[in-house]
Amino acid sequence: MTSNDYSDLKFLSPILKDKQYVFLGESSHGISEYNQSKVRLIKYLHEELGFDVVLFEGNIGEGAAVSAESSINQYMNSNEILSAFLSPWNNQETKPLIDYLIQQRNTNDLSFGGFDMRVSGYFIQFLSNWIKTYNNDLAQQYKKLEFNWRETYDNTMEEGMSLSKEILSNYKKSYQELIAFIHAHSEELRREYPNEKNLEKVIVKTLENRFVMLEKYYKVKKTEETTTEETGSIIRDKMMEENLLWLSTQVYPDKKIIVWGHNNHVRNRQIEIAGKDIDRNIFQKWKIQSMYENLPSDYKKKSYIMGFYMHDGTIAERYATVSNQVNFDKKYSKNSLEFILNEIPYDYSFIDLKYQKKEKYNEWMFEPITALNQGYWEDRMIIRNHYDGIFFIKHVSPSHYFQ
Repeated sequence: MTSNDYSDLKFLSPILKDKQYVFLGESSHGISEYNQSKVRLIKYLHEELGFDVVLFEGNIGEGAAVSAESSINQYMNSNEILSAFLSPWNNQETKPLIDYLIQQRNTNDLSFGGFDMRVSGYFIQFLSNWIKTYNNDLAQQYKKLEFNWRETYDNTMEEGMSLSKEILSNYKKSYQELIAFIHAHSEELRREYPNEKNLEKVIVKTLENRFVMLEKYYKVKKTEETTTEETGSIIRDKMMEENLLWLSTQVYPDKKIIVWGHNNHVRNRQIEIAGKDIDRNIFQKWKIQSMYENLPSDYKKKSYIMGFYMHDGTIAERYATVSNQVNFDKKYSKNSLEFILNEIPYDYSFIDLKYQKKEKYNEWMFEPITALNQGYWEDRMIIRNHYDGIFFIKHVSPSHYFQ
């Protein structure tokens, strides 16, 4: 999986030759073989098919901050970037990709960033340090604002508490004042980060995300009957779609973009899928439109979605206290994706779904089957309605995380 000989991937060229966007999914985070495969795929897509941007399921602002800092700090290494920006993929298997991105960015040949709205902290540190250069009091106010916003985020998106219009208005006013400060110092920002011509735009977009998220929460809680978890996921996927579309048109127009995220965010027509988790004995329709599902139709026409699935092995997401056996080592139904694709005599296989016509040997692509989400709960779907292709890996193991 680390070979630079891409002859085994040449079959992708005719499939992707007219595509501007390639989505790389994964049925669960925390899988070594998924990460290794995607690292190699990205190198192939860049070197052979001209893709020149990689966008991760990481925060949009933190991606920009890490990119900016690494552009002027030659000592910022891949471990620091993984820790600051890509915590779910802060592992030995993804590190070669970050090394590769650093190497390629030295020639301005390959850019990277994030599209998520969820926050971890590096962006706040980056922006407060920059503001402090010009206005120490405002820098302290900004850090306090972000601390309060995070508390509000936890209380609303995580705990389901109500949100008053007054609180929403105050947050919007405070962030708009910060945005005005950023615009007033745009020349200084460009001077300090000369290779990051879109940095100002992404910083502003990140700050706008803060109050837009609260506006969406306020509206959804008023109009929709959903659980707290469903409400948070609906908002998150919609905002990821808005961020991705904005990045594609305002920051990377005419670029060929690779998008790395969970299957649940990158598959199409998700609300047609019925899911059954380990606590339920019946299938229920998804209520959450995926990020991809929210994208406009003309964007989808230029896209190709690859879902990643597995058969057996062990998985462990970052910070998980225990590792889980895929499917808890149970036998698969004959009407499952895992059973069907396990019949292929290879450990790694790719199956195109998009360009197939129904025949006796591929009827499973056109009929309802099950496939495991997170390695343990079942989704029932007509799989070609949701993915254009499937990467299937028979045996998997946990990622090797850095501390």
